[in-house]
Amino acid sequence: MNALHNWFDSSLILGNTPTAYGYALAAFLVSLALLYLLKNIGLARLKALAERTATDIDDMAVALLEKVHWFEYQLIALYIATRYLQRGPEFDKGLKTVILVVFTYRAIMIAQELVKYWLHKVAEHRQLSEAARASVINSTQVILRTLLWTAAVLFVLDNLGVNISSALTGLGIGGVAVALAAQAILGDLFNFFVILLDKPFHVGDFLVAGNISGTVEHIGLKSIRIRSLSGEQLVLSNSKLLAMELKNYKRMERRRVVMTTSVTYETPLEKIKKVPPLIKEIISEVKDVTLDRSNLSNLGGFSIDFETVYYVESPDYNLYMDIQERILQAVIERCGREGISFPYPTQTLFVKK
Repeated sequence: MNALHNWFDSSLILGNTPTAYGYALAAFLVSLALLYLLKNIGLARLKALAERTATDIDDMAVALLEKVHWFEYQLIALYIATRYLQRGPEFDKGLKTVILVVFTYRAIMIAQELVKYWLHKVAEHRQLSEAARASVINSTQVILRTLLWTAAVLFVLDNLGVNISSALTGLGIGGVAVALAAQAILGDLFNFFVILLDKPFHVGDFLVAGNISGTVEHIGLKSIRIRSLSGEQLVLSNSKLLAMELKNYKRMERRRVVMTTSVTYETPLEKIKKVPPLIKEIISEVKDVTLDRSNLSNLGGFSIDFETVYYVESPDYNLYMDIQERILQAVIERCGREGISFPYPTQTLFVKK
């Protein structure tokens, strides 16, 4: 019995005793059992909890954890087991390489799923059409996947001891050359992400920029399509549109209106004093309108001018025009009833004898 015990403790097989192999095997089995227990029971409970919540972020996290494969669990258990063994540098290097490649690949897969999830959420908030949403998501995914895989390859090579300085230098020089050659395209692409993240406008918004006005129909990687009021479609680069001062009328909550009313100089002072109260009374009778003020504002070249400010409690342009029309008609009617005349450009000639 003692001889068998001594053999387990003293005999060497590939540099390790049978006892060390036993400990390693036990560590492998115990680690693997715990990992599978964590996966089957822990993930099941997390999934049940995630289904009870309103948000889908926890569902996404559980789905990502479920993507870890059986080989990766076994690789973790193998790494734990080898801590009980004497190992050669070649074995350690090989195991490190396998672990590095496998888990870098898994990290890239998880990062791609997160990017996809984020892009879908952003596209939903942008209220894009199905075709526009698919175009934006697919194009952006290609760009981000390329960046992720490039970073992953450089990360693996750097951890394997490969000197990547020359590669980075080459990529930097090549990147500068490409950036100079495709400066306009890259600028439009960058501004697409500005639009996507900053959200200055959505599809369906009515924009005015310089002499351009119309409704946004499509937001692309390089250009934006706008349907003008006269019916034609305008195509503008992202950079050109963002370089302008934009007015987004879709986000207008209320419309401020400044109205000027003029009467002749022949109007008596008593009637002049009646004009602001008259206008206030007219506006107070109109629905969806809030009066700010009405005052005598100026003695013009051929008229006495009044300035009235009111708010239309809606961004609808057609409603604004209907209200403006009703107010002007009422002002004409009431002023005519009061005997107040409106001016027109006149000249008075004084002849000196």
